[in-house]
Amino acid sequence: MKKQWMKRVGTLVLSTILLAAPAYATVGGGTVGDTNGGGLNLRKEASTGASVQEVLDEGSFLLVEEKLDGWYKVVHDGVAGYVCADYVDFAETLDGDFDYTATTSGTSVNIRRAASTDAGVVKVLYDSGSKLCILGVSGNWLHVQDEGGAEGYIRSDLLRYTGARPSALPAAPTVATATQAAAPTVTQASGGGSVSSGTGSQLVQTALLYKGYRYTWGGTSPSTGFDCSGFVNYIYGLYGYKLERVAQSIYNSNGRLITDRSQLLPGDILCFGWSPYSISHVGIYIGGGQMIHASTSRTGVVISSITDSYYTSRFVGAKRVL
Repeated sequence: MKKQWMKRVGTLVLSTILLAAPAYATVGGGTVGDTNGGGLNLRKEASTGASVQEVLDEGSFLLVEEKLDGWYKVVHDGVAGYVCADYVDFAETLDGDFDYTATTSGTSVNIRRAASTDAGVVKVLYDSGSKLCILGVSGNWLHVQDEGGAEGYIRSDLLRYTGARPSALPAAPTVATATQAAAPTVTQASGGGSVSSGTGSQLVQTALLYKGYRYTWGGTSPSTGFDCSGFVNYIYGLYGYKLERVAQSIYNSNGRLITDRSQLLPGDILCFGWSPYSISHVGIYIGGGQMIHASTSRTGVVISSITDSYYTSRFVGAKRVL
C-alpha cells in the first residue's frame, strides 16, 4: 500500500512539474541567410503547406528552440513558428538585436555572470513577470539585461517571450543642428592630441541630440542605430576624433585612464566590465553622475545614473580623449 501511495504521489508531482514548466527553451540562435531578396516565411507548422505568420528579412535574428528534419522551431519578435533550415545560419551562441523582451515566469530567478549554474549571481529577480531585454543566446541560456541595467544570463526555460518592440524613434537631427553643436574651437596639444575649452561640454550637448535613437548590434550611425561603442565612435567622429571600434580596444588604446570617479569630466568615455581585460560596455559621461549610452534594443540611447549599483560594480575606469 505504501509503495502504491508513493508511486501515486511521485506521478502527481511529476505531472505538476510538467504542467508548470515554461513553454520555451532554446538550443541556440540563428540569422536569416540569403533568400534572393524574397525573405523567409515563418510558418505555424513545419510544413510548406502551413500558413505564413510573417516574412522575415535577411539578417533577422532568431531564437532557435528545436532542430527538426529540415526545419527549425524558432521565436522571432516574440512570435513562435517554423522556418526552413536551409535559409538559417545556426549558431549555439549568438548575440544580436533581437528586438523583443522577455519576462520571468517564476520568482527568485538568478541572473548569472555566465551561461552556467556554476557562474556567480549578478542579481536575483524576486518578482514573477520581471521585464528583460534579450541581448543574445548561448545554448539553453539567454543573454539578458533587466530594467535596472543588470546584465547576464538566465536559463531560457525560466522566461516567457513577448513581442514588445522599442517605441517609435525620433527623426534624426538635421545636419545643420548637428554641425552647429559639433563645431568647437580646437587647438593642437603638445602631446599630439587636441584640446579645447569646453569641448567636453559641447560634445555632450551633441550626444544628447541622439537620446532615444535605437540600439542596433554593430550599428554606427543614426540611420542604422548604434551599439555602445558605435555611438561613442559616432559622437567623437563629429569632432574629428577616430577611436578604436570596440569597447575593449577603446579602453586599451584611446586616451588617458581615469580611475577616480570624482575626477570625471563631461565627455570622458566610461568603461564597464568585470576587469580591465573584459570591457563589455562604454558610454559618455555627461556630468552630475550620469552618462548617455546606447544601452539595449529595448531602451536605445538613454541617460543612466552611474551610481546605480550595476554600473558602480562594473566601473573599470574612464578614458579621457579630449
